[in-house]
Amino acid sequence: MEIRTLFISYVIWLFFVRYLTITGLGPFGSFARDISTFMLGKGLGPAADLMEDRAGGAAKTWFAHGIFWFIIAATLSFLGMWTAYEPNALHSLGAIGYSPSTAQATAAIHVVTAFGALSMMLMAAGFAMQGRLAGGRMANEATTALIAFAWSAVVAAGLILSHTDLIGTSSWFELPPVYYILLTFLALPLFANHLLTMANSGSPVMIPQWFIVMGYAAFIWLGAVSMFLLSGENHTLSWLLVKVLFGGWLLSQALGIAHHVIPSALGVPLWSRSLATLTLFGTFLTFSPLGAVASVPSMGSFMQAMVAILLSLSLVPLIATVVNLTKTASGRVMESYGVKFTILGIILLIPISFGSLFASVSAFGGGNELAHIAPTLDTLALWGVIGMIALGSAHLLFPQVTGRELFSCAKTKMTFWFATVGIVGFGTSQFIVDYVNNSIGAVDVSLALEEAGVSAVGASDVQAFAAIMFYGVALAGVFAAQNMLQGSFRGAVLSDGAPAPNVITAQMAISGTTSIRNLLSAGAGVDTVLTVDGGSSESRISLADISPAEEPSEEADVQPEEEEAEQPVVEIPDNLSKMLKAELVELAKAAGVSTTGTKSDLIDRLSA
Repeated sequence: MEIRTLFISYVIWLFFVRYLTITGLGPFGSFARDISTFMLGKGLGPAADLMEDRAGGAAKTWFAHGIFWFIIAATLSFLGMWTAYEPNALHSLGAIGYSPSTAQATAAIHVVTAFGALSMMLMAAGFAMQGRLAGGRMANEATTALIAFAWSAVVAAGLILSHTDLIGTSSWFELPPVYYILLTFLALPLFANHLLTMANSGSPVMIPQWFIVMGYAAFIWLGAVSMFLLSGENHTLSWLLVKVLFGGWLLSQALGIAHHVIPSALGVPLWSRSLATLTLFGTFLTFSPLGAVASVPSMGSFMQAMVAILLSLSLVPLIATVVNLTKTASGRVMESYGVKFTILGIILLIPISFGSLFASVSAFGGGNELAHIAPTLDTLALWGVIGMIALGSAHLLFPQVTGRELFSCAKTKMTFWFATVGIVGFGTSQFIVDYVNNSIGAVDVSLALEEAGVSAVGASDVQAFAAIMFYGVALAGVFAAQNMLQGSFRGAVLSDGAPAPNVITAQMAISGTTSIRNLLSAGAGVDTVLTVDGGSSESRISLADISPAEEPSEEADVQPEEEEAEQPVVEIPDNLSKMLKAELVELAKAAGVSTTGTKSDLIDRLSA
């Protein structure tokens, strides 16, 4: 099957979905919305009543499943790296019947990482973001939350199938094609839920929402086209599927989330909407450089040149992304660890993309001279870019859907540093291993060493160091899971001293005129009350004046006079680190923030 036909069908499908989204599903809009509402609400029958249909319920459930698979995927990746250093490390498990081949272990890692950990984390963030931008909730939260259990079951089934003889040789699509069709069927109602949510909101579709919707469209195309693998091995199709998986699905979801969480967390609009639009179109209309391990043995010179051009052009939207988001967060990155996670992933996107570009061009109809570093580049793309953005979204959006802060600021710091050091340490050491082993394995070098009577042992010790470094990513997942779990039960309630989900407390002044779109991108919600200083000569609007609409409680009706008492303003000194914990506790009580946690936790809350 020619790559031109495949890519044209992909582009046509994306533009068709875009047209339906803009026109509200066209002449079938009302009918489609009614059918979608019924299927999402009653399509599962009594099973739909198993989950509570409340705002944020879907995102919370998907985050919980995603972080679970994050730990599993990172652990399996570590074991794969360690067995490369010590092949007999897991032979003792053969007594209980666990003795996978290298191909089986690789297939298991691919399934759990791409479709389990990263997909579920990004989908959870997408639900949280979509609900926030579309009026506070998804059109249907209960069914979406229930599908998370079905998705996890399919991932678990894929993990089991990966250890059988049913696996194939198509990179990242080793399982039978029917498996990916099953994932597509699960993605369809989620896709419909996103469309229905945006249709019900009546608001213009924003850039982050476009990334999410078009990403789901790419995933649906991915599952349907994968069935052509049944007709036999097709290197061109396999190559394109990997590019769509990495770029059209995983990267698009990550970029959509990054374009939302950074402005909303910092209380500033995107630096450039034009660059964001360029990123959106460029992501889907070019071949992503990520997914460098995929290869096509032979290809005509014309197609090789066209693919090389589209691969090179893919760097333009990626560079635009880095410039746009770093300028948006300029000078304020240190204010939030969630932003730190996201910005680090965005920055790593450039060197990884450049390396993947050269490897991808070499693998498509070329000599594949860079095949020895392709797996390392793919691992860094998944965990260093997409994984970091996924962790950042969890730290920023999970508290919003639970209504509670994460339990410990110290665990947040540990998660960040373990993940950062683990990724950087693994990347640098693994590249050394790849180049040393490739040089030693060259024919001329092998003959020279043999003639000289010298035996080369390679870089086995460095391989062990790389595996140990990557284990930090698995530990980061454990810390994040613990922080999220404890925070959902014991974290400080957001309404008691922390900003509400749709309120931006950071100050931002906009000169002249502004738009609702800019306010929404900065984190304002549909229930937000805007106070405009009419006496200003410059007509400045400050997001510091944004406050949530007041909803009187029962206690306020009973004792209105007591509730109207003004809270005293507490000045926070600069020398917090020199104060005793008891003094910090008293200061936290006076400031109205949580008094739980360590001394560093108290300092972080008071400083914020």
